[in-house]
Amino acid sequence: MAKNNEILDASEKARLLRAVAFQAQRKQPVDEVLLGYVQGELQRGRRKEYRPVMEALQENGAVASMLALGLIGEETGILLSKIIEHKDHRLLADSLNALSDRWESA
Repeated sequence: MAKNNEILDASEKARLLRAVAFQAQRKQPVDEVLLGYVQGELQRGRRKEYRPVMEALQENGAVASMLALGLIGEETGILLSKIIEHKDHRLLADSLNALSDRWESA
């Protein structure tokens, strides 16, 4: 279960990052992958928690939504933004999998 005001706990963060990495490896846009996830959570009734995430995604893209979910920090967001901008799907997938490994060990 997530602590304090966090939406996801460490194992949920790891699973989500791994799922996004899987789709990124298949050249699916990260924005679309996260949009599907957030829409699913909104449909499950988690509006209060996921409305800010959806707003961040719509206004500023995938990295902002990952920040809102607590998946990454600001420094990681800067690096992921550049990786996404350069459309390096393999590096993005590897980076997300490494972040997932970190959350699994937390």
